[in-house]
Amino acid sequence: MRSKASSKRNLARAGVLAGGIGLALIAATGGAQAYAYDGSDPSSTGCSADATTVESATVKNSNMTFGTIELRYSLKCHTAWARLTLNYTQYACGNASAGYDCAHAYIVRNNDGRKYSCTINKGQTQCYTPMVYDKGLTSYAQAAIDSAAGMANTRTASY
Repeated sequence: MRSKASSKRNLARAGVLAGGIGLALIAATGGAQAYAYDGSDPSSTGCSADATTVESATVKNSNMTFGTIELRYSLKCHTAWARLTLNYTQYACGNASAGYDCAHAYIVRNNDGRKYSCTINKGQTQCYTPMVYDKGLTSYAQAAIDSAAGMANTRTASY
């Protein structure tokens, strides 16, 4: 029969082993450092300088084509973000008197669900989200439109 002290030592050893494995996984994937760009602005970091559109989709419903949602990617920074461009200037939105929500874009990282958004406010035609780190991972861009012509919710393929 094991003593309580022996059982506690074994549990402590298991905890140290599990903690060591966790630290090794973080080191192997660059966990703490790799996500430094999460939530950062693509322009102010310089990541937008080499950006390309890797996926895009037309945002539409049966009544109207609203615009385009793009998944932008920077190879230099290994980051992704969404850019939504409307085919028209955003009209009254976002409050009870307008009756409609403003158009939104989202970037979503698949592995952990990290999500950032932007809003196209009245008088604007475009917005882009903050970035997510994406090296060795995948993300997608999504658009949500609410208007007199109906609603549309469109996403790109993952990249």
